[in-house]
Amino acid sequence: MKKLMPRIIALALTLCLCLGWSTAALADYDSKIDSVMSTFSRQNTYADSAYQQQANGAYRMVELLEIIALEKGCSSTSVSSIMSSYSRQNTYADSAPQQVVNGTYRSVELLELIALKLGCPSSSVSSIMSSFSRQNTYADSAFQQSVNGAYRCVELLELIALELGCSPSSVSSIMSSFSRQNTYAKSAHQQLTNGTYRCVELLELIVLKQGCSSTSVSSIMSSFSRQNTYADSALQQSVNGFYRCVELLELLARKWDRFIL
Repeated sequence: MKKLMPRIIALALTLCLCLGWSTAALADYDSKIDSVMSTFSRQNTYADSAYQQQANGAYRMVELLEIIALEKGCSSTSVSSIMSSYSRQNTYADSAPQQVVNGTYRSVELLELIALKLGCPSSSVSSIMSSFSRQNTYADSAFQQSVNGAYRCVELLELIALELGCSPSSVSSIMSSFSRQNTYAKSAHQQLTNGTYRCVELLELIVLKQGCSSTSVSSIMSSFSRQNTYADSALQQSVNGFYRCVELLELLARKWDRFIL
């Protein structure tokens, strides 16, 4: 059997090359995840405002969701198209709030691909994406657009959580809080906090269901609670939400890291 292994590996590599896959495509995503998290740390150091921290969190979410989408086998063409839009819209953005819009909007588009790939009901996904388009038309500021992006992320994560077998009662509780906090919110900043906080809570359910380290998850959620206490504005709370989403998505990306074969 040991003598057969080199032949099997060589055959697999040959097959990959015949199908047009490069040997580079056989590498896992661990180094890419490391790169995203290094950028996350570096950009946090450079940020001189909560708005720039929001943009850092939103952008790293996009980059981790790109990795996750590819790990789950989403169309590389579709993912590439979204990432091209991500790069282009970053060039057009003339402020951190517009960068946050770019980050949340691209996150919605990547979550759409992931939700469909995981088998979420296409009619439910389509309904969310219709709301996404409609609310973008109604939004009269970058702040309202960011809320639209964050809210649609919550709704798509709800579908994903249920599809992956998370407790329906736990998901329902989070969505009830989502609805209630939206009613209480007096500004787009408070709505954005509501959106990012509910994303954190849904991602917590998802990563635990997928078998990520409970110790790591507990550490992130303790930071989430602690930073919420320290925050003295909705703006700082939304940074807390974005940052914890990044950390939970890192766990998920590493859990789903695999060779592309």
